Amino acid sequence: MGSFLVHLYYMNVYYVNKIILRHNNVGLSKKNILLMILCKRISIFLFTFLFFTTLHLMGQEPHYSQFYANPLYLNPAFAGTNNCPRFTLNFRDQWPAVKGNIMSFSGSYDQHIHAMRSGVGVLVTGDIAGEKGIFRTYNVSAIYNFRVKVTHKFNLQFALQGSYLSSSIHWSEIEFASTYINNSTPDYPIRDNYAPKSQFDAAFGFVGYTPFLYFGFAAHHLFPVKTSFFQNSSNAPVWLPKWTAHIGGKITISQKNKMEISTGDIFFYPNLIFISQGNFHYLHEGFYFNFYPFTIGTWLRHNFKNLDAFIISCGFEYKLLRIGYSYDFSLTKLERMGGAHEVSLQFTIPCDNNNGVGNRSKHKKRLNFPSVECPKF
Repeated sequence: MGSFLVHLYYMNVYYVNKIILRHNNVGLSKKNILLMILCKRISIFLFTFLFFTTLHLMGQEPHYSQFYANPLYLNPAFAGTNNCPRFTLNFRDQWPAVKGNIMSFSGSYDQHIHAMRSGVGVLVTGDIAGEKGIFRTYNVSAIYNFRVKVTHKFNLQFALQGSYLSSSIHWSEIEFASTYINNSTPDYPIRDNYAPKSQFDAAFGFVGYTPFLYFGFAAHHLFPVKTSFFQNSSNAPVWLPKWTAHIGGKITISQKNKMEISTGDIFFYPNLIFISQGNFHYLHEGFYFNFYPFTIGTWLRHNFKNLDAFIISCGFEYKLLRIGYSYDFSLTKLERMGGAHEVSLQFTIPCDNNNGVGNRSKHKKRLNFPSVECPKF
């Protein structure tokens, strides 16, 4: 993407300078000349801003702050850990104070199939960046995992994920300097050098859990994912593999009935998540406090040198429906860009929580796999 911004910048400068040199022949007014100079300065500013922003983002993909409200994005091994079929929707608005900011969304479905001792899931994600959504990336993933009952209270799940990724530039939304000067369409052959990218990717992960502890590891981008839009770019930059390790626990403070959760029950969830991709290494320390049906939580995100963001979140559960909201307070020089808003929605389809889906015979032996006791937001 950095190479594209360089071409875009020089194309704007080329057309502005070309028209300025010809202004005596075409009789441009002072107003048009001033407009050309303004366009040139704006193009320089936008190039500088987008270039350095791109350098920061090229080595990593967008992240969500409600980790467990988007479980399949965090770790594909979470597919089916809820036992009953589950739908999730997530939306993130990054830097809302900036025009042309980054918006990300995801949707997923997963369930456990008891007859196969397996879980399956589908994850769809999308990222839209730039004014009018110039840069767009979409990803569709299919997930399969296998569950192993190690002991009566300890289970493991191993998952594989296959993905199809598509990224593109929407040329119709790009405005060039020459468009403002004489309403002409640029003849610079930049479009011929760029093409939408479609690629395959893979990931794997595992999750281990007991009634009071859960942990896992995931590796994304096992195949090189190129980020350049050049048709012939053998040395194009790629998304490096992303490594995620997470661990957390459930501490019961008060529970009226040990067999089910009811209004007024109190739980505490401490968590630690480490994410590494290329030169970016982030630690997330946080906790959730659940006074059922309400949940509040805080997270601190930082690397090994600097603080990055302080995150607050809240959520509400009503039977099979969960709604969450979080906000990232930036602790860097980007604080004036407005942080990040994030909203999540989860819905679970009722089922036999012991048997999951796919076992209708009452005579078969129940394996009684519990669901993961991790937070929901």
